[in-house]
Amino acid sequence: MKLGENMPIVYKSGLQDSEVNALQSALNLVLPSSYRQFLGRMNGCCMTEPDYGQLPLPAIDDGVIIFDRLFGVLPDEECNDLISFNNEFIDELRFIGSVLAIGEDGGGNPYVLICEAGREGIYYWDRTHLHEADSVIKFDIAALNDCGHLYFIADSIDAFFDMVVAALGGNVVLIQEQ
Repeated sequence: MKLGENMPIVYKSGLQDSEVNALQSALNLVLPSSYRQFLGRMNGCCMTEPDYGQLPLPAIDDGVIIFDRLFGVLPDEECNDLISFNNEFIDELRFIGSVLAIGEDGGGNPYVLICEAGREGIYYWDRTHLHEADSVIKFDIAALNDCGHLYFIADSIDAFFDMVVAALGGNVVLIQEQ
C-alpha cells in the first residue's frame, strides 16, 4: 500500500436480534451485549488490499500476530461461518467454559471471545503452536491437552476491532458487501 491509499475492510450487513438469538441457541451460549451489538452492525468482516494486518502482541518473540477476518453467520461460507467453525474446533477449549471462536489469523489460529467470569475478553489462540518454540512466551491461559496457549488481546470486541483498525494505520474504509 502506498501512503494515503485506502485500506478496505469488507463486511456483511448486521444480523437482526432474532438471528443473534438463533446463533446463541445453535451454540448454546449467551453472548455479551457488546458482541450482540457488534453482530448487529457487522456480520463478519475481512481485510482486503492488504488481505491481512499485524496486531501487536509483545508476549511472543516477533511481537506481532496476523489478523485476517472475523466470522459471521454465513452458512454458505463454511470457513467464515461462526457456527461451522465453532462446531468443528471449539471443543478443544471446553475446559475454559463460555468460549466462542470469532475470527482467525488466516493460518488456523483463531481469535476467541471468552465470557467466563474473571477471564472475559478477546484472546489469540495459538492453536497450531506457531509460537511454541519462541523464546518469549507469556501466555495468559495455558494449553490443556495440547490445544495451544491463549494470549489476552482486548477486553471487548469493540476494543479489539479498534485495535485492528489502528494497526492498519492510514485511511481505513469500511465497505458493506451486498
